[in-house]
Amino acid sequence: MATSARIGRFLISTVQDHESPERDPAQVYKDVPASAWDPYRSFALNASGKYRSQWRGHLIKPASGGGPRILVDTGMGPGPHQHTGRNGELLQSLAAEKVSPEQIDAVVITHCHGDHIGWNVTWTGRSPAATFPNAIYYVAQADWDHYTTPENRNDAFERSVRPLEQLGRLRLVRGEAPIVNGVRTLPANGHTPGHQCVVVESQGQTGVLTGDLFHNVAQITEQSWCPVYDWNTTMSRASRGAVLDRAERENWAIFSGHLPIGTSIGAVVRKAARPSWKPI
Repeated sequence: MATSARIGRFLISTVQDHESPERDPAQVYKDVPASAWDPYRSFALNASGKYRSQWRGHLIKPASGGGPRILVDTGMGPGPHQHTGRNGELLQSLAAEKVSPEQIDAVVITHCHGDHIGWNVTWTGRSPAATFPNAIYYVAQADWDHYTTPENRNDAFERSVRPLEQLGRLRLVRGEAPIVNGVRTLPANGHTPGHQCVVVESQGQTGVLTGDLFHNVAQITEQSWCPVYDWNTTMSRASRGAVLDRAERENWAIFSGHLPIGTSIGAVVRKAARPSWKPI
């Protein structure tokens, strides 16, 4: 299955970083009874009845080479990560695409959870530096406002997002914000206050990078299911339904944030009159 896909003049590639520990769906989707998983167990869960999320970013670049190069999300970070003892691999994944950190022109953060911001900043002792030193980092204003209030501060944000302001690399965005010609943000609030997707449009084709609009492939059909990570489930359900419905109607390619490598790029299609996932 594909790990990259072309949208008009753009090539969008997954850049893997690491993977989560095994997750028990009963602990993540607490309002979903175990029996409701039965139609999806063969492809949404493993033989143990659990699943792993992939931690990744996506690289957007012209298919013909050159720039601009845009990185959407930066994974969990350098590590070593406690559950595996291994380091994150985002920079190696970029190198495999023949792209260095210095060649990234923009970093778009879909939301400010730790597994999407981990490589933003590199620390030497107490000194932070932008891992992608020539990039502007685009962060939703609503997420910034939320995570800079004292009651919502956390270590991941303080280490990986807040320093971007003093480094002069931060740009806060509202609504649909252009990144480059053909690439823009699309608000899809609910998972966090400022959660946003990234839309790529070129030569009559459209792709959408969904961040954490959904975490498990079963949510393509069961769009009302919400993981415990969603900040506002009413908003996240509305955003998920709106984006997936438009993606189906307008034949968008979808680049998911957490589905398994090789099946993470796909489209919404009808199966037995219900929306389903079809990997590309």
